[in-house]
Amino acid sequence: MPTAAVLLATSVSADDSPAAALNCGPTTLIARLTDQLQRLGVDRGWVLTRPSWEPEIKAIAAASDLQLEVRTSPSTAQDLRTVADIAATVESPVTNIVLASADILTHREALAGLLADPRISTGILSTTASPKGSWAPRTRAERGRLVSAGSGYHKVRKPTGYFLGVLKIDLKDRDQLVRSVRQLADLTEHPVPPRWEEAFQLKRARWRRGLTLKSLTTPEGEVPVATEEELDALPLDEESARTLELRTSANLQDALPLILVGLVRSRVHLTNSYLRELFWARPLSQETTDAATEKLGNYDEDRVLLNSAVKGSDGFFTTHFVSPYSRYIARWAARRGFTPNGITTFSMALGTLAAVAFALGSRPGLIAGALLLQAAFTFDCVDGQLARYTRRFSKLGAWLDSVFDRGKEYVVFAGLAIGATTGFGDNVWALAAAALALQTVRHTVDFSFAASRHQVLAALPVVPLDQPEDRRVSAADAEAPVTAEEADEDEVVEEEPEPQKNGSALARVGKMAVRLSRALERRSWMRWLKKIVVLPIGERFALISLTAALWEPRVTFIALLVWGGFALAYQLTGRILRSVAA
Repeated sequence: MPTAAVLLATSVSADDSPAAALNCGPTTLIARLTDQLQRLGVDRGWVLTRPSWEPEIKAIAAASDLQLEVRTSPSTAQDLRTVADIAATVESPVTNIVLASADILTHREALAGLLADPRISTGILSTTASPKGSWAPRTRAERGRLVSAGSGYHKVRKPTGYFLGVLKIDLKDRDQLVRSVRQLADLTEHPVPPRWEEAFQLKRARWRRGLTLKSLTTPEGEVPVATEEELDALPLDEESARTLELRTSANLQDALPLILVGLVRSRVHLTNSYLRELFWARPLSQETTDAATEKLGNYDEDRVLLNSAVKGSDGFFTTHFVSPYSRYIARWAARRGFTPNGITTFSMALGTLAAVAFALGSRPGLIAGALLLQAAFTFDCVDGQLARYTRRFSKLGAWLDSVFDRGKEYVVFAGLAIGATTGFGDNVWALAAAALALQTVRHTVDFSFAASRHQVLAALPVVPLDQPEDRRVSAADAEAPVTAEEADEDEVVEEEPEPQKNGSALARVGKMAVRLSRALERRSWMRWLKKIVVLPIGERFALISLTAALWEPRVTFIALLVWGGFALAYQLTGRILRSVAA
């Protein structure tokens, strides 16, 4: 897929040079990044920098194998206008535009997770773990879609992640990008909107207090007790003062968070590509760049990539009993040239063989079927891990995986029913049909609930760009000064519906239930228990294998109906409560 990139080399380092030109081993941050982007399919790029840095950046760009055009800009407002002008000129056959900070240091595979995944049309590189020392802007996602993004001027309520300075935009969203960025350019001209300035100054005051506390913390980790007024009155040491100025400059000079805010508030559908266990840093001094480069060099990238290939949201059985070894099968398959779609097809073939073994209607056949079904499920995990490990994603692969998952389950139902009739003289076809119908209903409920949630998110009211808050406020509130509470951002938390003061009794019950559920999930054992209760595919296949191998098909279908019926009731109750609480 032809891709164009715009790199922003606008952040200043501790020695007043461009941070993008800091040395990173034998190269520079921007040279390393452009090489990574070229290897990922970027064939044309622009570098945006300050006029005084133009000769240095041009020299680096000239040595790059990537075709780069250097443009200069004196301010953030002009940065935004230049980005809009460049984006407006990009035409087919280019399919994606990448916007990135030119001074980030990360694994190529972290970038590949965003740029090489065709399932992400417009999205960002992000993480749920705070990137210490990098001051990454916060974001909020619901149902996999970004619904709020922060900048130096914009707040995020109950954030769920951090933006890591790389944004991929599908060409179909280009016009909306251009419109929102040009609007932001007008707003960013000095003076900025008063509420923007108030919000930023309150954030800066909070950063200053944090640095003051850090400087006063003893080597044993004891933090002094002091009021905000006392902290504000204390002078900063030289290092803390320089850090505060760097953070202030990095926030005011960085146009990318503003661009992301503009896209989110324009209802562009953005998704996350997560960093997982890979490395990322945005150093602003040669000292921190050297430390980050050393840390990056100490990473066992293959091990980290292999660990990152495992889904972070799998069920209990898959996480603890399959993924610990299936990842190594995925690496073995990758080194021998197997494709994810080939593994998916092989998994379906094993599932079909399991059904044939079940249909024999004998104890050895039931045991063989149970083992084959577990092998089929293992390779069902391997195909996704192989795709993530090798970054070989496709829409066909996603479709095959979904269809074959259902196909394996249903042919196994048929095989068990045939085996019960021919080998045990037990007609269980009614139970098999009921189990199939129940599972079909559960899948339908899952898909319809997800679709309805996406429709709700798409219909959220548009929040004006000149408003620091990420939800609509009244005209009176919009004219009032920003308070410290409004400007403050919470730590990253799991998604939780925003509580409302008014509503029906049912809505209040729903909110209480949701809050209770979230509170319980803070305990890991409760979180795993909830995953087991809903009977995901790993638990279903384990249940089928265990009951079939030890007993008879009738027991298998009864177990599926009892546990599956309870899971359906549990999920429906939870989703009804969530719906009325929204």
